[in-house]
Amino acid sequence: MSSGLVYELFDVLLDGLEDYTLDERGDVGSWVRMACIRGLTNFAELLFSNAAALPNFSEYLPAAKYHAAVSGILRQGVERLDNVRQIAGEHIARLLVLPLPDTADSSQWRIEGEILMKDLLLTYVFYCYES
Repeated sequence: MSSGLVYELFDVLLDGLEDYTLDERGDVGSWVRMACIRGLTNFAELLFSNAAALPNFSEYLPAAKYHAAVSGILRQGVERLDNVRQIAGEHIARLLVLPLPDTADSSQWRIEGEILMKDLLLTYVFYCYES
């Protein structure tokens, strides 16, 4: 798959985080947002794990796009709907433990404040599963 196509698909998923469509079935936009959270996380995991095999990794997933995804998922974590917040929390936790891509400049993809978020979020998640 070309870097341009990956870039476009990632953009579509990012745009989906802004879907607040309502119809007779209710808040169908929340279904889109949850699917996009899952897709963005899966994309990041797949790309990070294959970074060494991608000659120009930053063309596939620029650090700014990755940080936009993290930011968008975090924003969904304060949504009014419990199911959206839960999916966002689960996927932020996955991104927090995701090893950085195997590139020379991997620190560009480090999540700002990750240590504090790990302490707060992962300790809470661990506590909930232990209780």
